[in-house]
Amino acid sequence: MIKRRPIEVFSMSFLDCLCCGFGAILLLFLLSIGSGKAGVQSPVDNNTLESLRQQLARLEADVADKASRLDAAINSRETMEARQKILSKIRELESTLADLQQDLDARKANLSTSQKAAAEAKRLLQSFKYENLPPIGLPAEATHVAFVIDTSGSMRNQLTKQLHYGVIEQITELLDSLPEVKSIQFLDTSGNYMLSGRSRIWLPDTPGLRQQALRSVLNYPVLSVSDPEPGIRRALLDLKPSLNANERMSVYMLGDDFRGNTQSFLLKLDRLNPRNPANGKRAVSISAVGFPTLISPFQIGAPQGNTRYANIMREIAEEHGGVLILKPRI
Repeated sequence: MIKRRPIEVFSMSFLDCLCCGFGAILLLFLLSIGSGKAGVQSPVDNNTLESLRQQLARLEADVADKASRLDAAINSRETMEARQKILSKIRELESTLADLQQDLDARKANLSTSQKAAAEAKRLLQSFKYENLPPIGLPAEATHVAFVIDTSGSMRNQLTKQLHYGVIEQITELLDSLPEVKSIQFLDTSGNYMLSGRSRIWLPDTPGLRQQALRSVLNYPVLSVSDPEPGIRRALLDLKPSLNANERMSVYMLGDDFRGNTQSFLLKLDRLNPRNPANGKRAVSISAVGFPTLISPFQIGAPQGNTRYANIMREIAEEHGGVLILKPRI
């Protein structure tokens, strides 16, 4: 009897055949990818792609054309001239700014010096006892009084632009201390009459007219020169001839500065208001009130206009029978 060997299902040969079959199937699958209708296709076809390429080319050409035009405009002659003007204006403004900064620094330095001087002047004034009494020697017999007032910027309130109210108070005080006054008149130092429509004539010193006149003087808008000569000369030329034999005229100058010629002023006043050969007196008495400025008021030996005003008006008051009143404040 022939002895049969047992059959092994999963022998090496079987496994070899099985692997070859799987390998053949896998190879066929790989070869079939991308062929036929079942292959992978791009979502954009060739016509669309070509159209997009043409649009891109047109856009690139348009951008290049606009860039070329922009470069030409930037580098054109008109643009260059405009640019140069702008740069020149910028340099000019920078130079102006630098000058203004220097001026501001200088003003700050001057302000500091002025504040120190004003504080020192205030301390000196407060160290002396002061009583606001009527001045000794005031010409009390005057029947006609003309006030010549400096209406320049230093005599005004910088906020309201009106004259300092101290000027009005001083005028009122003078009029109240002169018992014989019948007529008044007001001029600025430039020789202009301060009451509209009432020039070259004396005005009656009634309570109503005085109040009206003082309001007009307080709000007088014209800035006059800082020189008493034109106003005093106009008062003597216009108002002195109308006086009667028994009437007396006084001129009161109110100011804080003098910019004119001292010697010339004294000579002109001597001719306009000469002494009477019989008694040696002058027809018109001239007095003055000096208000301090904000910087170094009435400083002895100083060259500024405030001190020059005090000196010249002292000489005039002595020569023309008047008095000089220096106020500690305005």
